[in-house]
Amino acid sequence: MSARDPRSLAVLCDRLADRLARAPQTDPDDVALTLDTGRERFDCRHAVIGHDLADLVNRLREPVSGEDTGPPDDPAAGVVLLLDGTSADGPAAELPGLADALRQAEDAAPLGADVAAARAVAVQYAAARWLLARRLTPVAVRGEGRIGALAAAAVRGDFPVAEVLRAAAAGLAPAPAEDAPGPREALVVRVGRRAAADGTAHGEEEPLVLDPTDAASAARLLARLWCRGLDVDTTLGRPGRRLRLPGHPMWRRTPGEHRAEDTGRPLTPYEQRWLFYDLVRQETSGDHAAVAARAVPGPAPEAAAVTAAFTELQRRHPALRTVFGERGGRWRASVGALPPAAPDLLPADPDGDPQRLTEAVRTAATRPFILRDAPLVHCCVQEGPTHWALALAVYEPLTTSLNPADLIAELQALLTDGPRRQAAPAPETTAVLAAPA
Repeated sequence: MSARDPRSLAVLCDRLADRLARAPQTDPDDVALTLDTGRERFDCRHAVIGHDLADLVNRLREPVSGEDTGPPDDPAAGVVLLLDGTSADGPAAELPGLADALRQAEDAAPLGADVAAARAVAVQYAAARWLLARRLTPVAVRGEGRIGALAAAAVRGDFPVAEVLRAAAAGLAPAPAEDAPGPREALVVRVGRRAAADGTAHGEEEPLVLDPTDAASAARLLARLWCRGLDVDTTLGRPGRRLRLPGHPMWRRTPGEHRAEDTGRPLTPYEQRWLFYDLVRQETSGDHAAVAARAVPGPAPEAAAVTAAFTELQRRHPALRTVFGERGGRWRASVGALPPAAPDLLPADPDGDPQRLTEAVRTAATRPFILRDAPLVHCCVQEGPTHWALALAVYEPLTTSLNPADLIAELQALLTDGPRRQAAPAPETTAVLAAPA
């Protein structure tokens, strides 16, 4: 839940508790999906977890703690995902993809190999991928110890998962990665056994941990991240349907206070159909991207030139800066301000031929879009030994006024006329964010 002020948040919790108490057959997953996909995000936030509807109603009636009602932490500082390598075999949490990862670990371990290490890497990998699917977007993925470092390499996409699992079974370790931002620059979310991460003195804040051996750990973690201001998926990835639930209390303005003017426009029926489908289904928006990709001979432009050209393209075509957002309970489309979306610079592929480079940037560009208050366009660039590749993906509802084929030709012209890159390495954060699933 979220509201504009602590008093409104308390009223919202009471109204929701009363509504659910009058309908004891309501599916909690339906409630979670409705609150996650159909509400505007405000600064004052609160979250409760429970085992059934009655438990949730009781927790909603409890006084909202002071730390939950204040403005959330600034999520712009970013999140570092830390895999500590302590996951035990046979986790209790039901994580999609875990069974497949464990089967891969068994297949990767020949007779006499370290099967336990391969399974530990598989557990950490599956837990981290589950978090990424819940809209957690870290600026870096780090690993502690051999197990954590191997799992982090697989999550970042440095190596295929099967290759990483074989390395774990053979007792190998990945090359040391560059240091990611530390706790002072980013929020650290740990994947591993909670006991190993605790050691918390009385009065200190509990670490943000996803413990694959604790079935309730995922709910606790996502609830805390939501209250800290991150737009994570609090449905736990479970399906549901939309319900009619109490809305936000009427906002009473104080003297001299004014509402910000909403200059957006209502969504067209075509935009509504695609947007609402992808909001409910989740992770499908990348399938609904119109993408154009091509390989170009020669060295790739500098990173700064790519950013400048992509910015200029979005300045020339304001429709590329279209964002969808919920205002006053209604979805509207507006044109975002500059600077707009940034390009993704994939790590250079020293062995990539033109076809391989083109497929790599196409795959990266068609990752899911952030559908709420974010640009609906992706641009990806990757350099190879003789060519460089460029891809541009636009969310399908915007293509009524945009043609990706024309846009990529215009973008290439802007880049071809710009300065060339002088072997500048791609930053670690972009490699993490652009790694394909």
